This record gives sequence, C-alpha cells and structure tokens, in this order.
Amino acid sequence: MGSQDKLDEVGENQDSRSESLTIDEAVDKIYKGFNWKLLLVFITAVGSSYVTAAETYITIFTGFIPYNEWTCNSTKCDLLLADHQKENNSLEFFSKTSMCENNFKVGDDFIWTSKRSSFSMDWGFYCKTEGKLSVSSSFFFIGAFLGLLSSTAIFDMVGRRNGCIIGSVIAAAATLVGTWIPSYEAMLALRIFQGYGQFINFTGVYCWIIEFSPSHLRNSINAILLNCWAFGYLVMVLMGYLIPNWRYIFLAVGILNFVLITPLIIYPPSPRFSLVRGREKDAKKTLVFFSKICNNPVSFDTVTLTFTSRKQNFLEQLKDFKKYPQMRKITLLCMVCWFIVAALFYGFSFGWSKISDNLYVSYLFAALGKVIAFTILIPVCHLLGRKKSMLFWLICGILSNFLAMPDVNINKDWTLEYVACLLGSIAISAAFAQIYLFTSELAPTSHRGMVMSLSSSAARVGSFMGTYINLLYNITDRRVPLALIAGVSLVCGVAVFFLPDTTGKRIMETPLEVEESSGKKEYSAIEKQNQEL
Repeated sequence: MGSQDKLDEVGENQDSRSESLTIDEAVDKIYKGFNWKLLLVFITAVGSSYVTAAETYITIFTGFIPYNEWTCNSTKCDLLLADHQKENNSLEFFSKTSMCENNFKVGDDFIWTSKRSSFSMDWGFYCKTEGKLSVSSSFFFIGAFLGLLSSTAIFDMVGRRNGCIIGSVIAAAATLVGTWIPSYEAMLALRIFQGYGQFINFTGVYCWIIEFSPSHLRNSINAILLNCWAFGYLVMVLMGYLIPNWRYIFLAVGILNFVLITPLIIYPPSPRFSLVRGREKDAKKTLVFFSKICNNPVSFDTVTLTFTSRKQNFLEQLKDFKKYPQMRKITLLCMVCWFIVAALFYGFSFGWSKISDNLYVSYLFAALGKVIAFTILIPVCHLLGRKKSMLFWLICGILSNFLAMPDVNINKDWTLEYVACLLGSIAISAAFAQIYLFTSELAPTSHRGMVMSLSSSAARVGSFMGTYINLLYNITDRRVPLALIAGVSLVCGVAVFFLPDTTGKRIMETPLEVEESSGKKEYSAIEKQNQEL
C-alpha cells in the first residue's frame, strides 16, 4: 500500500470518529450538573451588573427630599407653628404640606435638620421644583436608550464580553465624576453617561451568560443573574443608609464598579458569538475551558461544530427584519412587552417614597421583594413554562393593583395599599425577569444582540416614563395610577399571548430557523437560491 493510500485511510478513520454537534448539543454535553465552581464563575462574571441597580437608583438616596426633617427659621414660620400646636397639639407641622402650602423658602423660613446631605437640599429642590429630582432619575434612561441603540452594533461586532467591558468603564467613570459634580445641569449629563454605559454592560452580560447556559439550566441561571442585580439594589440601600454625604455615595459606587469589571477581562468570549463570526477554533477553546470548570473535561478535537457563519454589518442585520417577517413580529411584540413591564417596574421602584414615609425601610422591603420574585420565578417557570408564567405574573400584578384601591389601615405603620403594592412589585419584578429570558430564547443567536438591545431600548423609554408615575399621586386620586398600571398590564398580557412559547426548545441560530420554526418552509428554498446566486 502506498503512502498516499495510508494517508487516505487515516483520514477516513478520523472522519468515522468525528462527531457533528450543534452548539446546544456541545453545551449540553459539557454540563453534567450544576457545581459550585461554575456558580462562582457565573456570579463573578456578572459582577459588574451588581451596580446596575445601584447606579439606576442612586438619585433616590443622593437626592432625597426630607420633608419631615426641618425646623422654622422665621417669625412667619414660628407663628404658623404656634397656631398649629394650639389646634392640633402635635408636631406634625413639620411636613411637606406645611412647607409647600405656605410657600416656605429654605434659609429664609426654614432650615433642613437632616443628618444626611442630598443634592436636592444643596440645590434647593422641594415643593414646586420637586420634579427636578424625577428628571435627574429619568435621564439615566435616556442614556440607557442611546447606549442600547449603540450596542445593537457593538455586541455583534466586538462581542458580548468586550461590549460589557466598554460599557462598564464608561458607567464607572461617570459615577466617579459624580463625587465632584458642581450643578444640576452637570448631573443630568452624568446620568446620561451612567445609563449609556451601564445598560450596554448589563445587556451584554445577560447575552453572554445565556449563551453559555444549557437549555435545562437556563431558567435557573436567569434567576441567579437577576438576583445579582437585586443584590445591587440592597447594596444601594445599605450605602445610602451608612454614608451620610451624597457625594461619597457616588465615590463608593464608582470604585465598586471599576473593581467588578476584573472578572470580565479574564473570562473568554461567548462560543456562540465566535461561531456566528466563523471562528470555530475559538469556540472550541472556550468550550474546553468550561468543560474543565464543570469537572467534565471534554476534547473537541474530533468534533465538528455545525453553524452558519454570518459576518453582517449593522445595516444588513436591519434589512433582515424586513426579509424575515416572523422575526420582525416577535421583535415588535417583545418591544411592546419590554416597554410596559419596564414602565411598571420602575414606576414601583421610584414610587415607594409616596407610598411609605420611611425611605430606607420601604426600599429595603422593595429590594427583598425583588429577591423573592426572582427566586420563586424558578419553580413557577418550571411548572408553567415561559409563556404561561409570564401571563401568570401579569395577572397577579393586575389583581394586586385592584386590591390596593380600598382605604384600609392594617395597623399604625401598614396599610392595605402598601401590602398590595409590595405584592404587585413582586409580580412585576418576576415578569421583568421573565421577559429577559423569554426574549433571549426567541431571538436567533446571529441577531440576539440586536433584538435584546432593541427590546431593552423600548424598555428604557418605558423606564423614563415610569419614573413620573409616582408624581400622579401629587395631582390626582391615588386610584388613578393604580388603575393605569392595571390597564397597561392587561395590554402587555395581550402582546405575550401572541408570542410563541420557547419552553423546552433549543435556541434558534439564524433568522431562517425562526421562520422555519413557525412552519414557513418556503424560506429554505429562497435561502438556497440566494446562496447559489
């Protein structure tokens, strides 16, 4: 037998031993069970997302208005106080009502007695100018919207991980600058940069994690990631309580953000992203790395990963939404859902100061409610599936808003409205977490960065509007915002109803697969004709 014949025989033997796997099959082959080492990798990888909640809500704890912490500084104020004490025999005079209805001016009529500082006190935001605090909060979502529009190109050009790092550096630097911010106008600019960077980071981290996850663990990993986000909420409440100077709160959060970027620099890029960019060798290296972490070393030398290489630019990807109607329909419905859920989520998140008097206790319970929501999401989603669990949470949210309408005092500190709103917040938080997972599974890998970014961009518009929902309590009956929340929750439920269920299904890799999954086989023939041309 000649040397060439021997080489051909060796090649045939190697081919017979080779194994063709999709990326889902390769990932499932690695994961033989959850372990603490893998959990540690995921938790540290999403470390930068811990400060997403902190940077979102930082204005609550650095710009709060202590309407109950002031004292008189003028004869006018002293006389009104004396009259109030004669009529009511109480010190409830020191309230927002007395301050605002009598047009008291800080420095002239009263002085703040709070032991904590805030930029609202420093810059004179109260009563008629209270809306500036909501504006400073909402500008974060303008930045987030712009960042997510940018990230539609960033994630599919430089990858999920690198996009995360870029976003986190921008957000960390902006937060650090907040330590020396001189004016309200500068604060608005800072909030835009915070939102711009942090939501590039968070959306990229989410895509990175989900693309490493096997199908049977995706729901649990989704909940773990969102609980990490909720942990950042708790950290913000703790920092706000322990750090009395608002400028130092910005300093602490900025430093923490820079520290938490480190794991992302160490860990590898997503294997799915490597594949759609045509880098099979890099994808295999990443899979081998994770197989060792999972205590299940796997060699991919004889494995052929099946994939469709797509090296498109931003405009070509946008054209695909016209070419593939099922992907377009899914994306538009997801954007509607994200818009509504985000508006409700942040409406609750920024509104606790209107529902309860104790800022820190209220937000502590709200943060714990989110932890509960993200945790119970795991069994509910396993039991009902992706689509039905989303509908379940929306129905719970609607019912809780109707429950909050009657005027009932449970005791001195608790009202039926407060309890019902806590329940509603838990339901909307669970829906918020569910829509992340649902959308990431509906979007094909080749366009996941773009679909997630477009959906999250719609959510930022909703988030911007959500920060103003609590202002309705100042100008109308409290049942109006509750009815509004219930109504838009119903609209979101209708949109979810028309989305396909992804429970137990593998993630689609290309828009063509999305179309074929809806029963439109004719797209296969069209695609083949295009490839031949």
